[in-house]
Amino acid sequence: MTGCFVWFVLIAGAVFVMVSLLRWFEQTADAMDQGEWSKLALLVVFPFAVWFYPSRYARGRPSAVPRHEPVRGFGKVPATPREKVALADPTTSVTTARSDQPPPGTPPEFMGMPVIPRKKPKAAVDPDKLAKLKQKMREQGMLDE
Repeated sequence: MTGCFVWFVLIAGAVFVMVSLLRWFEQTADAMDQGEWSKLALLVVFPFAVWFYPSRYARGRPSAVPRHEPVRGFGKVPATPREKVALADPTTSVTTARSDQPPPGTPPEFMGMPVIPRKKPKAAVDPDKLAKLKQKMREQGMLDE
């Protein structure tokens, strides 16, 4: 029973130390930036003093997520629900030209299926060159006699 409780205490202590370490780096950087040398000295001497000072980040992401921009080049994004229905309904006057043809100006080498060249057959091993290579390797001490 006590063995299980000890593991929970150790895990909770490890999480507490890691969070304290993260806050310590934040607080020391802020203290240096603002010139609060007494705060910095206290944090260096007693690192768990980070819990005495408020954190700059309460929770969540410290920087804002970049604003999403729609993909460009496919027309205008519908602003109202009525425009969305008009674009989705095929009987409306708004039509999108979709075809199986490539865009204009596509080079001819990109038309159709790609052509994969066949592999060339490997050349036969020349026994004279192999004998010369083995002899040279023996002279250099790479092969045993």
